[in-house]
Amino acid sequence: MLNRKIYCFWVGHNNQEMNDNRKSGLASLFVNSKVEVILVDNENLLSFILEDYPLHEGFEYLSDVHKADYLRTYFMYHHGGGYSDIKPCSWDWNPYFDALENSTAFGIGAPEDEGELSVTPRQRPLLGKHWDKLMTNDLYIFKPYTAFTAKWYHKMISIMDEKLPLLKEHPAKNSREAADTYVTQYPIQWGELLLEVFHPLCYQYTDRLIKTMPYPVTINYR
Repeated sequence: MLNRKIYCFWVGHNNQEMNDNRKSGLASLFVNSKVEVILVDNENLLSFILEDYPLHEGFEYLSDVHKADYLRTYFMYHHGGGYSDIKPCSWDWNPYFDALENSTAFGIGAPEDEGELSVTPRQRPLLGKHWDKLMTNDLYIFKPYTAFTAKWYHKMISIMDEKLPLLKEHPAKNSREAADTYVTQYPIQWGELLLEVFHPLCYQYTDRLIKTMPYPVTINYR
């Protein structure tokens, strides 16, 4: 039985409170999704972490954005169910849970935005012309322990292993820090831990993904 829950993440170094836009987006998920919504934060995070699969040693050194990237990968692999950015939601998620549950697909989500800019610059030579085979990272539902989520999770862990010495030496100093968007020695690029792992898997397994969920809100949500 598919885990009929939506996970959202609000974790970070300084436990910063959500602003009104974020609070409104979260409230709309609680009201309109018609399924259980769980906000995972600094207080309850460890209750979801499996004893045999602890958080990576480098997790504490990540920027807040990369922590959220890590956690959605961890949760979709180990727990399955839904994930959503904290953004406005105006639709019932149950039909999409039903569609995935009644199929042989690995996951269901929204199609990626049109054009080459939907992928990171490093991905464009391979995936720039294939954006139509991809899903957005903003929201989706996955079955746990599939070939997709296993490759997604283990590739992320391999990146964390590789970056660990530099992460210890140069931990993130702000919530949105990334090697390609800040003048910094922090070693992980903006899309390196998630987009550059997730999108190639979408391309590889495009026939095992359902791309019918509503496209997420992308303006005035922060």
